[in-house]
Amino acid sequence: MGRVALWVAVGAAVALVLLAGAAAGVVSSVFGGGGGAGCLGVVTVPGANPAGLSGEQAGNASVIVATGERMRVPVRGWVIAVATALQESGLINIRGGDRDSLGLFQQRPSQGWGTPGQTMNPDYAARKFYERLLAVPGWERLPLTEAAQAVQRSAYPDAYQKHEARATAIVAAFTGGALPGCDGAAISASGWTRPVPGTVSSGFRTPDRPDHDGVDIKAPREP
Repeated sequence: MGRVALWVAVGAAVALVLLAGAAAGVVSSVFGGGGGAGCLGVVTVPGANPAGLSGEQAGNASVIVATGERMRVPVRGWVIAVATALQESGLINIRGGDRDSLGLFQQRPSQGWGTPGQTMNPDYAARKFYERLLAVPGWERLPLTEAAQAVQRSAYPDAYQKHEARATAIVAAFTGGALPGCDGAAISASGWTRPVPGTVSSGFRTPDRPDHDGVDIKAPREP
């Protein structure tokens, strides 16, 4: 039997999410969620060094990703954590900062984040960030900057958003772009997945189709 091309149009409901993912070159669709103890284990790419990062920055990013993986945090949380660290410290384990702020996330011992030694430990700092992120109701559905701000309570609450595309690309470099999720679907670093396996044949609002509010995915249909 021949194979018939199946075209799936991903609607405008995911259009805004697509814009964020496309900026990082990550191709997926529908917003993903899930997480918790039931998630499948995943394997990150060892020794990845995303373009544009120094060895120190890449090492710290890998700790953030590995800690999120170990804690079974959904991949979207890894992107939020990396974006937050990009804003707070540039992915450098800073010893000094505003008042008593320390480390990758500029966590303050006086505000209950831990001892100075603990907050300077990248693994500990990432774990504390994730613990507080997971306690935010509906964090997976919040804009990145709102989720980060709910944890950090920064004087500059909108500053995190500009790092989303780069953080997505960094996480994708460590994960190979997509991971198995809690329901067995592939959840991308930007937090959304393809509805079916296949290749993108027409993107969102491309130059030749500026009014195309969706993504066409070409996939074979078994007889």
